[in-house]
Amino acid sequence: LDIAFVSKRWYVRLTTMSHPGPIDNYEYLCPHRLLGCSSAEMASEPFMSISHALFQSLVQKYGGGPVVRALAICPKCQMYLRAYNDRKQAEYDLVSKYDTKDTGDGEGWYLVDAVWVNKWKRYVRSEHVSDIHDMCAPGPVSNQRLCDKTGAIRSNLKLRIDYIGVNARVWWLFMHVHGGGPAICRKSLDVYSEGHPLETELKLEELQFAGATEDFARRTSHVYVEECRGDAELFHQRYGGGGHGDIEMMSAVEDVVQQQSPGPNAVSPMASAAAVERSRASSHDAMQEVVEDSEAEVT
Repeated sequence: LDIAFVSKRWYVRLTTMSHPGPIDNYEYLCPHRLLGCSSAEMASEPFMSISHALFQSLVQKYGGGPVVRALAICPKCQMYLRAYNDRKQAEYDLVSKYDTKDTGDGEGWYLVDAVWVNKWKRYVRSEHVSDIHDMCAPGPVSNQRLCDKTGAIRSNLKLRIDYIGVNARVWWLFMHVHGGGPAICRKSLDVYSEGHPLETELKLEELQFAGATEDFARRTSHVYVEECRGDAELFHQRYGGGGHGDIEMMSAVEDVVQQQSPGPNAVSPMASAAAVERSRASSHDAMQEVVEDSEAEVT
C-alpha cells in the first residue's frame, strides 16, 4: 500500500484547529531517522497511517515532515537502550554496596556539585527506559560550577545546597560511569578545609580493566555507553580488544580524574567539629535517600 505515517497528536490538531502547524514526525525519530524504541508495539503507538498522496498535500500546505513510509525500529538505538539500562542498574547496585555514612575505606571526602547530584537522582530513580527520548543520564560530573575562572573554590558555598560529600569508592564509580570533574577532595565536609590527596588505590575492583572484570568495566564506562552508544563494534574499532587499544580506552575513561584537586579558599574559615559532624550526616542523607527511595523503582 502507498501509505505514510503522521503522529496522532498532529492529526488531532489537524482535525480540531484551523492552523495545526507543521507535521511533527521529526520529534519522534531518532538521530538515524528511524524509531528509537525497544519494540514494534511502542514504535507504532504514536502514529496513524494515511495515503502518501494525502501526506504530500499536507506537507505542501503545512510544512514539516519527514515522510515516514514504515515504522522501522533503529537497531543502533536498541543497542544504546540496552547499554543505558544495564549500566543504570549496575550503577545503582554498586552505589548501594559502597555508599557509607562516613569516608568508608578512605580518609577523604569527595565533594560533588549538588546540581549534578539532583540530575543523578532523577536518572537513577527512573524506570526502565524503552525509548531514547526518555533517557535522562546526568552527563559528566560538573564540579567546575564550584570553581571560579582561576580554578579556585568559589566563596560562600554551602553543604547540600551547593555540594554534597561522598566517599572515595563512590567518587571513582561516578568518574568511571559518567566522567567529569575536577576532583575536590577534603579532610572534612567543609569545602574550604584542608585538601586531601586523591585515593586512587580505592578505585572499585569491579571496574578494573583486567581479568574477569574487564568486560563489565567496559560496559559500565561512559566511553562505551555515551561515546559508543553501546555499539560493541564501534568500541572495538576505536579502542581495540586488548593491548594498546585498552590503554587508550582506559586513558579516555580516566583522563579527567588526573586533574589536581582545587585548593581550599583561604578566605573562608574551617567548620567547627560539631558543624562538620552535622554536615556528615546531612551529606550522607542526600545520597542514602536515593538508595532507599529508589529500591522499588530502579529496574
